[in-house]
Amino acid sequence: MNLTRLELSGFKSFADKTELTFEDGMTAIVGPNGCGKSNVSDAVRWVLGEQRARVLRGNRMEEVIFQGSVKRKPLNVAEVSLYFDNSDGALPIAYQEVVVTRRLSRSGQSDYLVNQAPARLKDVQDLLRGTGLGSDAGVVIEARMIDRLLSDRTEERRSLFEEAAGIGLYRDRKTVTERRLDRLEKTLDDLQRLDDVISEVHTQVRSLARQRGKAERHQTFTTERFSIVMELARRQLATFEDAEHNHAKRSQKLEEDLPRGREILATTERERETFVQERATAEAQRAEVQRLLAERRVEVEKLEGDVRLADERLQNSETRKQRAREETERSEATSKQARMELEAAAEELGAARTARASVQTELDLRAASEGEARQKLNAQRDDVRQLETTLQQLAESSRAKSGEHSVVERELTDLGEKRAEAEQRVSNAQAADASSNTRVRECQATLEVCVEQDRKAQGAVEHSRHALSAAKEQEAALLSQRRTTEESLAQLQARSEALRTLESERAGLAPAAQQLLGAKERFESGAVVGPLSDFVRTDSGSA
Repeated sequence: MNLTRLELSGFKSFADKTELTFEDGMTAIVGPNGCGKSNVSDAVRWVLGEQRARVLRGNRMEEVIFQGSVKRKPLNVAEVSLYFDNSDGALPIAYQEVVVTRRLSRSGQSDYLVNQAPARLKDVQDLLRGTGLGSDAGVVIEARMIDRLLSDRTEERRSLFEEAAGIGLYRDRKTVTERRLDRLEKTLDDLQRLDDVISEVHTQVRSLARQRGKAERHQTFTTERFSIVMELARRQLATFEDAEHNHAKRSQKLEEDLPRGREILATTERERETFVQERATAEAQRAEVQRLLAERRVEVEKLEGDVRLADERLQNSETRKQRAREETERSEATSKQARMELEAAAEELGAARTARASVQTELDLRAASEGEARQKLNAQRDDVRQLETTLQQLAESSRAKSGEHSVVERELTDLGEKRAEAEQRVSNAQAADASSNTRVRECQATLEVCVEQDRKAQGAVEHSRHALSAAKEQEAALLSQRRTTEESLAQLQARSEALRTLESERAGLAPAAQQLLGAKERFESGAVVGPLSDFVRTDSGSA
């Protein structure tokens, strides 16, 4: 038996398929460090069944697959094949050329092939046993194995010499035989316990027979319950679909009514704003009218004060006029009396002159009584001068009274005009007051109408708000109910889908019936019709 060829594909640095041919004689592989010389020996050791990744200079077995480079992508499969010339029949197999192949993928699948036929690792080891080939045999020597050969320890050298002497096969056979003997002893022990197990099993068989009957009845009841649950689920699903349809119609109707309610609310809000503006305008007008009314009342009070002042001045003028008349009358009486006294004085003066003449005549006669007469005359002259002064004063007083009378008359005339003007202004103010009162009453009526309209508008707005809030609450309730219905519908649909899946997978049928239905196509048409449950229908009452 000779090694003729080595093929590597995807193993470590051999990304492409590489073939190494070994001719007769010595074959040497030379090259610098790191070129992959040791990968050849690792490939031989790996294809012979090495299971330790550290021996192959790695941490995991997947590292023997080409990891990729700068220009090449990683590979997914590593494969190594050893070709042997078996013309001498060294290998116990009827082939002139024997090919041992090992293949490993990144998924962890590992295959052994002998002449492209699948084999086990044990088959490969049994095939190569006794030939000196093996993952731990001395046929593949590395640097550390040379150290073992040159070591002083006999235990390290013994395994190599035993392998070279060919006794490794017998050692392995001894190990296998000992294992078989151990298994035989264990088998005898198991046979001794087998009777006990059999008696115990007989007891369990009877119990299992009863349990089998219960299980069959339970399976029958479970199947019937499954059919009933399916029918009830279908009916419940139909009920939920009808409810969802009704809810959808109601929701659509509410969605159609919602814009109209919003328009009514917006219109009511606009009317309310209009009423509020009109009310504010009426309030402003009312305030303006009240201000004008207050001004008119102030003017009326001022005019009434002027009228009272004019009346008082008129009364004073009347009093002064009456007093002047009385004084004039008294002055006239005094003047008349003074005139009478003046006439009397003139008469007395004439009489005095006459007497003077008679006295002058008698002057000489009455020289003795001259001084007395002179005194009387001086006294009379003084009386005359006094009377003249009094008369002059009375005249001046009469002229003053006349001027004062004319002034009083002019004042009375002016006061009469002012009184007429004041009465006219009072009448105008009273008319303006009446007009203002009328306007105030109109404004108050308008304000009351606006307030009433505002109250009605606020009532309408409040009603609209309540209606809108009720609609929103109803809409929210409907949406919540719709979500609940949708969730229930989704659960029912999932349940229905699961039930359909179970029904399509024929869950609950016996395994033999399921296999028969699965292989229905292998029989002729109509040979396998299906389970009886596919052809049985019943109403809800019977269900």
